[in-house]
Amino acid sequence: MGRHVLTLDEVAAWSGPPLILFVGIDTGGSGVHAVFDRWAAVLGQPWTLRGVDLPPDTPEATYRRLVQVMRDNPAVRGAVVTAHKLRLYRACAADVGGADPLVDLTHEVNALATADGGVTGYARDPVALGHVLPALLPPARAGGHAGLNVLCLGAGGAATALLLTLHLGATDRDGARLDAPAHVTFTDTRPEALTELRRVADRARIDASRVSYVTVGSAWESDALLAGLPTPALVVNATGLGKDSPGSPLTEKAPLGPAQVAWDLNYRGDLTFLRQAAEAGAHAVDGWDYFVAGWAAALTAIAGIPLTGDLLTRLADAAARDRPAR
Repeated sequence: MGRHVLTLDEVAAWSGPPLILFVGIDTGGSGVHAVFDRWAAVLGQPWTLRGVDLPPDTPEATYRRLVQVMRDNPAVRGAVVTAHKLRLYRACAADVGGADPLVDLTHEVNALATADGGVTGYARDPVALGHVLPALLPPARAGGHAGLNVLCLGAGGAATALLLTLHLGATDRDGARLDAPAHVTFTDTRPEALTELRRVADRARIDASRVSYVTVGSAWESDALLAGLPTPALVVNATGLGKDSPGSPLTEKAPLGPAQVAWDLNYRGDLTFLRQAAEAGAHAVDGWDYFVAGWAAALTAIAGIPLTGDLLTRLADAAARDRPAR
């Protein structure tokens, strides 16, 4: 394996600097390895980062072994989890839950912290999104959010964070609280993903009349939903298309326009959705700031410190030179 990636046996035997794990599917090529040492310096931590690659169909026993290895090796200080958040929770909730109410609400774990012989799970994506989302939207004091309509294409972990942030509240940098949007529509090609998202909304007691869940079978169906979306609107690509695989959840004829913010949660890849939005005159925003905030939220949980706006700015500045050009 590459120097950035370890097996679980190698994690168990690790005796080097304090270790943070990056648990994903194919972590060795991630840009996070280029910026991590600078982030650790900003946080005042002597950490080093290594990936742990697990396939999408990883058995529950492997997740439990990951947690056990982290618990047993005091050199392992924590883990940031990307592609395995739901499956890790299902396998290990009894072992890592209890400290973060967002874990119980989302049924996801995207950060693990080790301390005092235990491993604690955190669901930090809503925290990250709460820092990023206000900058995309009209000023809260102008009442812009109350009339906002949102179309989120994709119903995975980022959609869960978006649901909770929009409806349970975030504040802008001036401390003004975001109003809940007029309506949010989530789409996915997998009905089971929408079912899981609806369960999160039910646990959070979100007004069901303000959220819709739509199974789509083609990009044309997503275009039709976009055509019926009142403005002002936020349109989010949370499908992974444009990074994990090429393409866009919309067709080239999608009715995007200047009254819409088009937010692609990807920051690298072919970014077809962003190109479509920019060519149509929409305000196109990539996912770099969310990437930085997501890691910042997870790492501050591991460090046991709050994620403030000032700290996030320092972490963003440390990573800025590695932001892909587009």
